[in-house]
Amino acid sequence: MDIQIIVDSCCDLTPALRNLLRVSVASLKIDVGSIHYVDDERIDTKKLIADMKAYKNAPSTACPSPDEYAALMEKSEESFVVTLSGKLSGSYNAACVGREMVLERSPEKKIHIFDSESASAGETLIALMLRDRIDGGHSFEDIVAEMTAFIARMKTRFVLEDLSNLVKNGRISKVAGLLGGMLSLRPIMGDDGHGSIVAIEKVRGTQNAMRRLVELIAEGTREAAASSLTMVLSYCNCPERAMMLKKEFLEKCAALREVILVPTSGLSTVYAYDGGIVLAY
Repeated sequence: MDIQIIVDSCCDLTPALRNLLRVSVASLKIDVGSIHYVDDERIDTKKLIADMKAYKNAPSTACPSPDEYAALMEKSEESFVVTLSGKLSGSYNAACVGREMVLERSPEKKIHIFDSESASAGETLIALMLRDRIDGGHSFEDIVAEMTAFIARMKTRFVLEDLSNLVKNGRISKVAGLLGGMLSLRPIMGDDGHGSIVAIEKVRGTQNAMRRLVELIAEGTREAAASSLTMVLSYCNCPERAMMLKKEFLEKCAALREVILVPTSGLSTVYAYDGGIVLAY
């Protein structure tokens, strides 16, 4: 029996990727004032962006319940689950509770939950690697070991054109948001290696930040073997920017074998906001 992959909906997917990866998705929920969204394949992210711009306060989000995770885990004898960083969301904890519920009833099942220590493109990249190893016939235990090591070395980076939603959600200070707006500073941000967000550099202007992002990744992957890495690049309502970055990455980062472009899901859109770029490699 095929090992199933379950992801939460912060894993950015196109319809083609969803079919390729054969994933089941546990949907997060998003409330923008009185407007309620379920983050599934039917969500209209352009409308979500417009609603967020019109709303003065922070959108609220809710992770899938343990029962929702448990219902998906019941469908297969063996499951891998990929969630948002446990330091950014309750999704990982909910999946862990769901796992315990299932194992109480069916102790013979194998279920492993991966805290992505990332989000968005990072979850997508992990799902791609999982599908490759499952289809390659690797054992459950070997996949756990391989993917745990992969997550530990995976890097997540992002540049946001608009900081206001991060300020509203308490991810950065109001002073930092004000300076970003007044001085056109664009922080290049990333993971700290343990699932939390840190600022890496502050660059003046969006285009300069994008160029510097390419430079940083070219520098950081210089020692890797040629054509040895895959990058997933998620973009929020800016396909032209994503295509330009893909071209730049492939030209300047010899270690990259491919760059996979995906539009942000609903949850990723809440945090990346209009014009945001998130990538993992």
